[in-house]
Amino acid sequence: MRLQAFANGRYRGQIVALCARTVVLLALVISGTLLTDRQASAAAILEAASATANAGLSSCSNNSGKALYECVANVLDRMSGDVARAQVPETQRSLQTAASRLRAATSKAQALSAISQCQAAISAALRRVKAANNAFVTGWGDSGLTSIVGVLARAAKLIQSKG
Repeated sequence: MRLQAFANGRYRGQIVALCARTVVLLALVISGTLLTDRQASAAAILEAASATANAGLSSCSNNSGKALYECVANVLDRMSGDVARAQVPETQRSLQTAASRLRAATSKAQALSAISQCQAAISAALRRVKAANNAFVTGWGDSGLTSIVGVLARAAKLIQSKG
């Protein structure tokens, strides 16, 4: 009976349209799943990078002055390398710039400025992610970028107290 309906030209167009809609719907579901997995992976990468950086900052707490700036710069460089796998180039560039500026810093004010500029850039990226109001992006932005901002806040506090 169904074969007869398909053979009937009147129903053929409806069946083809239904099949086409089904294929499009499946493609959207599959791509949404892949995006969710990619964003969950990015969150895990950013959070792992932050955890490693926090451990590195703990080892920096024995230093002061220029040695502290160099140690924190090394932590930020490593975090930048770890973040590269999450494919967030703006965050990676901000961390690299902060590390470079920390190495060049000769005073506590310059070191704090390097950290605060990096914080501002990453916080701006976080605001853009939240403003996008995209469920796939917001999920990792909230946890991953917030973790990095937390590391930078801890670095600034360390420089403030020991710098």
